[in-house]
Amino acid sequence: MESAASRRPSEAPAFGRLRIILWILLLAAAWEFVARGSVRFLSWPSEWSDLSQNYTASKLWLQGQSPSDPASFVALWKQQVHSRLELSDIRTHLAPPLAGLVVMAPIAAFPWKIAKVLWLLVLLIAFGATVWALSRVAGFGRNDLSAVAFVAACLALAPFQTGISSGNPTILVVGLCTVAIWAAHTRRDVLAGVLFGMACGLKPQLGALLVLYYLVRRRWHLFFTAVATTFGLTLVAVVYLWLRGVSWTQGYLNNARGFVSANNIDDFSTANPGRFNLINLQVPMFSMTGHSSSANLLAFAVGGCLICAWLYWMLRGNQRESELLSLGAISIIGLLPVYHRFYDAALLVVPLCWCMTRIIGRPKKIARMALLLMIPFLVPGTAFLQKLAAHGQVSAAVAHSWWWDRVVMPHQTWALLLLSLLLLYGISQDASGPNQEQGI
Repeated sequence: MESAASRRPSEAPAFGRLRIILWILLLAAAWEFVARGSVRFLSWPSEWSDLSQNYTASKLWLQGQSPSDPASFVALWKQQVHSRLELSDIRTHLAPPLAGLVVMAPIAAFPWKIAKVLWLLVLLIAFGATVWALSRVAGFGRNDLSAVAFVAACLALAPFQTGISSGNPTILVVGLCTVAIWAAHTRRDVLAGVLFGMACGLKPQLGALLVLYYLVRRRWHLFFTAVATTFGLTLVAVVYLWLRGVSWTQGYLNNARGFVSANNIDDFSTANPGRFNLINLQVPMFSMTGHSSSANLLAFAVGGCLICAWLYWMLRGNQRESELLSLGAISIIGLLPVYHRFYDAALLVVPLCWCMTRIIGRPKKIARMALLLMIPFLVPGTAFLQKLAAHGQVSAAVAHSWWWDRVVMPHQTWALLLLSLLLLYGISQDASGPNQEQGI
């Protein structure tokens, strides 16, 4: 980063104009963040949100009831919200991560209306912690243009806005992971391990591959603390149910099987009308093959190859590569082979932060290209296109064309795949030596 004193006088007006533009963009992004995030969460027409299942399951656990019993779920939901769900509703058949029940318990201890407001505050704090932690890892100064650009970009990322508006725990998980990255960066390995363990307890599919980075880097205290924390939280949940004499295992296993085999809400095939809200590779792969098994096989194969390539460059790089670049790459790769929704792309904040360390002053080509691939996530484009098609605003010829299902609708998934390849290329250049990085 070039200091203000080292710039030529002719550059000062240009940087001044850039600063004004960035602050205008930051204010616009902040308005959008509040309108599409907090306001929508509080004004949602139905009491149901992504918080509902986690809240109800954790409250059932606190009350000494099975979190996997649909009848108990329906009864508690009616008691708290005065609204009824049918027993046949797949949303009442839960198999949540057991550790997540413990993490959510402080929120579930309150009545629904209070818990809903508290949860919004938790998500907003988690978002602020995400921005703060990554800014510290990147070494941004308070008045750096990179810092202003990074905050504006974080506010503008639609996955954060969607996650907050729906009350999804992904925002908390990303906050836990990014603060853990900061703690690891400052050699606070026990704290980092505890935070990663809590994140994996809530959503293991988001936190596990980030922990893998520290295993590869032989940060043993961090890794084993993370594993022990997740295991410990799970053990607390199981022992508490055992002490309360609750029979829950059979229902839990049945619900877990039903989530995989009879869950049209999260299906990536045409059985789910909203399947393009998913961002994992199974969605476009199904559009191309028409078979769920083939789509799964192709998605796992691509994801496995990407993880192997990442591991290869990690082991070959001898720790010369940028930490944020490596963590950003594996966080995006992890979104591709398994179930993920649009809000899970909030993990883009990690490679975004790396890009901002490279974009101001003497921008690198890879950083600029990576930012271009993140542009589709500034708007919920797939959801918007899906609504247009549902309301007949897209002609039948277009909606049934091969390129609509295979290219246009899953365009965000393709962007993630290209971004992961680009970040892997950046790691390979770092691993090849400092001379190779010039101009990339």
